[in-house]
Amino acid sequence: MNKVMEYMTLEKPSVQFDLTEGRASAGEASLYAAANDPKDFAAKIAALIDDPEARARMGRIGRARVLERLSWDHSVPHLLAAYDRIFSRIPGHDRVAERVPAAR
Repeated sequence: MNKVMEYMTLEKPSVQFDLTEGRASAGEASLYAAANDPKDFAAKIAALIDDPEARARMGRIGRARVLERLSWDHSVPHLLAAYDRIFSRIPGHDRVAERVPAAR
């Protein structure tokens, strides 16, 4: 998934097989080929090659997703909240968020 996020940051659309994590990360910044279907995968690549406007639009969508929803700054509060839920079940543990420096 790191490559997908890097492509999105660089405003590059992508083609991938339709997996849950890929769709959750890329959303409309990617085209999705049918599972294990190399012909469909190739057709999706060809569709992107033939449509520069779609490539540009998908690239903008991807970069915006990274900056507005998926960057580390946006992930930290959710991650700390998850740790707090876990550690709250253990007697004597402080909240994780209170011990971790604020995100940049």
